[in-house]
Amino acid sequence: MPSTPSSAPSDAPPPRRARWVLAAVAVVVVGIVGAITWAAVANHGDGTSKATVVPAAVRDGGPRVGDVAPDFTLTTLGGKQVALADYRGKPVVLNFWASWCNPCRREFPRFRDALAKGPGTFVMLGVDYQDIASDARAFAKSQHAAWPMLDDSGHAVSQAYGIRAVPQTFFIGRNGKIAQRFYAEPTAAQFAAALSKITGPPSPRRSS
Repeated sequence: MPSTPSSAPSDAPPPRRARWVLAAVAVVVVGIVGAITWAAVANHGDGTSKATVVPAAVRDGGPRVGDVAPDFTLTTLGGKQVALADYRGKPVVLNFWASWCNPCRREFPRFRDALAKGPGTFVMLGVDYQDIASDARAFAKSQHAAWPMLDDSGHAVSQAYGIRAVPQTFFIGRNGKIAQRFYAEPTAAQFAAALSKITGPPSPRRSS
């Protein structure tokens, strides 16, 4: 008798169309996983920081000496909102840094000592750049850094200031204009000279 077709599953390879469908599904899954991974890295795994930036001057590479420093609002690593405009009328040292950056690590004691020697003479602000927030918090604590550390995980402020590498430091005068910009770690003498540009010479002591 002629054999009848078997209803058992066949070991033959699936049709070409089925293979294409499976391949398309695999590509979509890989794309979704990649997007989730990218988002986790971009947000440093510790949440995102919402930033507001008001550019004062649009320049390739960010603001230069003589430009008004772009205003911004960021949240500190501790969750407090800080705006650059809050310090208008005061000298400001704005430092972009990261916990993984060795030159940045060398700068912290200099900032800490300068603040201790002249309390109230200038404001120090740190902007954490492409970092993991928990690492940044741990490093700032180990360095006894008491100045505000701002979370720029959205990169809006770094882009406004033309930051592509750290450390970079801006010395901003009482008028809101940039008096000095360092694209790398300044020497002790360079730091002191730039600080004197925005704070002015020390007031002479009055004789009693």
